[in-house]
Amino acid sequence: MKLGVIGLGGWVSAAHLPALTELGIKIDYCADVDEKRVKDFSQKTGCKGYTDYKEMLSNNPDLVLIAVPHGLHAEIALEALNNDANVYIEKPMVTSFQDALKLVDVSRKRNKILVVGHEFRFEQPVLLAKKLMKKLGKVYHMRGFYIRQKGIPTSPTFIKKDLAKGGVVFDLATHIVDLLLFITDFPTPKSILSKLHYVFSDDKTKFSSYPSPILPDDKVEVEDFSSAFIDLEGISAYIEVSWASYIKESKREIVILGNKGGIDLDNSTLNYMTNIEDEFFVSNPLISQQRGVYKDVWSKVISSITKNTPLYPLCTAEQGAINVAILEGIYKSAMENREVKIDIPTWLIDSARRSQPIA
Repeated sequence: MKLGVIGLGGWVSAAHLPALTELGIKIDYCADVDEKRVKDFSQKTGCKGYTDYKEMLSNNPDLVLIAVPHGLHAEIALEALNNDANVYIEKPMVTSFQDALKLVDVSRKRNKILVVGHEFRFEQPVLLAKKLMKKLGKVYHMRGFYIRQKGIPTSPTFIKKDLAKGGVVFDLATHIVDLLLFITDFPTPKSILSKLHYVFSDDKTKFSSYPSPILPDDKVEVEDFSSAFIDLEGISAYIEVSWASYIKESKREIVILGNKGGIDLDNSTLNYMTNIEDEFFVSNPLISQQRGVYKDVWSKVISSITKNTPLYPLCTAEQGAINVAILEGIYKSAMENREVKIDIPTWLIDSARRSQPIA
């Protein structure tokens, strides 16, 4: 299999490359607009480097990892699919629902795999939480937080509107939305009421999460906080995400409440709450994640392509598209200052659910 990588930013080197190296998977081609990045990455990995991704695609790679600014996802993914490559695209899948539907359509017509980088699905506490769903009874409410004290990205690719298209919603809310949908087997989104806040644009250097400060001319042009109420087929859901905030501690938490039990995924520790014989209330920590997941992610991607194994628990193109519909709704609701309806085709929901294991 020939593997190409488009976009050579920090996450490719920090997360993807170590996993690929450990698995013994060679990167054959790489591309980035930054010539120095291409040179450094090529020397490190032995791959053939390009500053034009279309020229890289002319080598006909079997699989392409796309890790570029959000605003470029749709164009490059479409080009890769039309070049007969399978695609692994970093989250969010794209930045508009129409673009997402187009990629779903093209990947189906070309019989190519397109998966989205929602790696938290591979954490063992998340997979166990999904198995516990049948013990919760009727689920009526859930909430998700991904909040940071100091976490404004320093790269222009995250904070410039023309490159990123959005801020913390595309960066962090996409993960929370995916976890809520994945664990509960994709209830149909009906409506959204949301708010966006641009609080710390002028204090960006104080709230950066990285050693290198944001340059003075790199103005933060996107939101750093968002909250949203979502109606998921009768289940009420609340999400809250932030890059910067005066909170006690940073956290990623998922809470799902049913009439017979509840689960709480606090960072990567799963707690399960229920009662015994309607008398004793039990709350137990069950499992914590102890290792990175990218090795598991890449193993699944490769085996799905080479051995035609099931994609689960990877995020499929159809599941990624539903995620994008909700993110788009968050932005629309906030901009129009009203609750907005979400219209997702039934076939898309059905396809997302079919990709899940049988209970």
